[in-house]
Amino acid sequence: MARPGALEKLGLRTVEDLIHHLPRGYEDRRSFRPIASLREGETAVLRGCVASVSRQHLRGNRSYVLATVEDATGRIDVRWWNRPYLLKHLPAGTDLVLSGRVKKGCLTSPEHEIVRGDDPLHVGRIVPIYPLTKGVSGPALRRAVWVALERALGEVSDPLPESIRGSRALPDFATSLHDVHFPPDFPALERARARLRYDELFHFELAVAFQRRRARARHGIAFRWSAEVDRRIRARLPFALTAAQERAAAEILRDMQAKEPMNRLLQGDVGSGKTAVALYAALVAVANRHQVAFLSPTEILARQHKATIDAILRGSEVRVALLVGSTPAADRRLRLEDLAHGRLDVVVGTHALLEPEVAFGKLGLVVVDEQHKFGVAQRASLIRKGVRPDVLVMTATPIPRTLALTAFGDLDVSVIDALPPGRTPPVTRVVRASGAEAAYAAVRDAAARGAQAYVIFPLVAESEELDAGAAEEGFHRLATGPLRELRAGLVTGRTPDAERDAIMEEFRAGRIDVLVGTTVLEVGVDVPNAAVMVVESAERFGLSTLHQLRGRVGRGRGAAQCWLVAGRLTEEARARLRVMEETCDGFRIAEEDLRLRGPGEFFGTRQHGLPEFAVADLARDFETVKQARSDAFAMLEADPRLAAHPRLREEFLRRFRGKFDLYEVG
Repeated sequence: MARPGALEKLGLRTVEDLIHHLPRGYEDRRSFRPIASLREGETAVLRGCVASVSRQHLRGNRSYVLATVEDATGRIDVRWWNRPYLLKHLPAGTDLVLSGRVKKGCLTSPEHEIVRGDDPLHVGRIVPIYPLTKGVSGPALRRAVWVALERALGEVSDPLPESIRGSRALPDFATSLHDVHFPPDFPALERARARLRYDELFHFELAVAFQRRRARARHGIAFRWSAEVDRRIRARLPFALTAAQERAAAEILRDMQAKEPMNRLLQGDVGSGKTAVALYAALVAVANRHQVAFLSPTEILARQHKATIDAILRGSEVRVALLVGSTPAADRRLRLEDLAHGRLDVVVGTHALLEPEVAFGKLGLVVVDEQHKFGVAQRASLIRKGVRPDVLVMTATPIPRTLALTAFGDLDVSVIDALPPGRTPPVTRVVRASGAEAAYAAVRDAAARGAQAYVIFPLVAESEELDAGAAEEGFHRLATGPLRELRAGLVTGRTPDAERDAIMEEFRAGRIDVLVGTTVLEVGVDVPNAAVMVVESAERFGLSTLHQLRGRVGRGRGAAQCWLVAGRLTEEARARLRVMEETCDGFRIAEEDLRLRGPGEFFGTRQHGLPEFAVADLARDFETVKQARSDAFAMLEADPRLAAHPRLREEFLRRFRGKFDLYEVG
């Protein structure tokens, strides 16, 4: 039996914890493959006895453990790299179950489990494989879960009402819990997983519905609007809004005029004109004598927004200020004082806006740009600086429908799905590293006709040092090689703010031909003269990041090119990059990115608000998301405190206590 102290390392302290500790996979041990029947390249589960075991040493202080495993039909060699402890753990005579792929006549680093006899919990059935930790073996944890299920299942009541179970043809909860751990067959396992998948999504959508209901129950600011206000704002804009921008602006304006606080997500592909729509909303708030906070993830982007707003509002009475980390102390004190006393109308800033000493006289609208770069708590801290202000969050990363219904289900969504007139999508080409000369020839050609280019190197790790080092090495190689005749600049995560701003300004002014950098250039650079983008080691980037980078070019009237230089091209990488060649549709790219990399990777390593689903798969389960959302919203509409469903309320709070503001339910 597993020791309680060791189980606690897995967060398993109670019987309830054990029965909700789901397997990460399964092995079909109803029958084993005879060793003599194994074929090259196939994956198989086999059972055998260790005939011999030794440690094999190679040059460079490398070694592996080599075991020969035999059954009644033959023998096979098994290798485990970098696991010397197995030498003592698997002595000759050990009975093993092995699961792995046959390669060059042997098994390399297969999963293994020591078995003793024909215990029906570990052989002769579909066996659950659990996440483990030091001091907890697979058989011990399996036994612990089995005992927990025997003790608890008779007491488990179903949290879902019969009306939902019947309409969705879902099996009962206790049976599903048993079968997801110890399925009698694979159809039963799939039925169990379908039930638990629905439960995960239903409870999450219930939390989303609760948050949405609470937000709409509060009174906010009902902004006034008139044709005269509209005329004055449009007179300031240097261009007419597209039909897609008009539609989004109308949806935002309708929310701003309502008494409930606006809580809206504005999606738009790179260069679709989200900032113009946000500025329209900001000027409506200012016309109503309220202040606007414009939160950006980087100083580069904040300064660019400030410059854009200044250019549009030149000569107006609207007072605009910038507040970023590098704002001098004296200027910062003056801006904080002006902000607190209502002498500033619009403040554009970075995380500096979130500091406790930043106060507003009358905050009416919060605009959050590239919202996925901020955590939920960060956004909330800015919103609390006003009295229920309207909130508009923006993203240039098109969000798949599944994520929009889960991560942002409490937001109304507006989409700008068309580019402004004159924008031509870049032509994208994938080349191997050996063919990169064609990409740099395109950079030289662009410079010869007076255009500019970017070269992007990948983030090596979550380290500015490694990130900058790779870019610096690449910059030196290019500056002394294919781009030696051109004026080049380098910007990385560790470039000092003042130096970075100076380089960016030189690039905008056309005094630098090629800007070399890392994904710090993903957002915040708007240079219409930039016509070529080269991305080195493109296979290391996610599709959404590549799409964002590609959006840095093609902002002028001429044709643009994006070259994706790939180093090691696996089949999966080749398929991903082919999508970039085939389409510039950000939503199709986002769906593919979600399918290939999952929601965590989609949003990067920062907080994104999504739960960790144990069974549900957002890329696959869109229909279940829709069903769960419909049922959850209807449930809360009929019973806002879940008073008629105490078992559901109990399970809901078990899952989400501490993760949402749930006092009205609890």
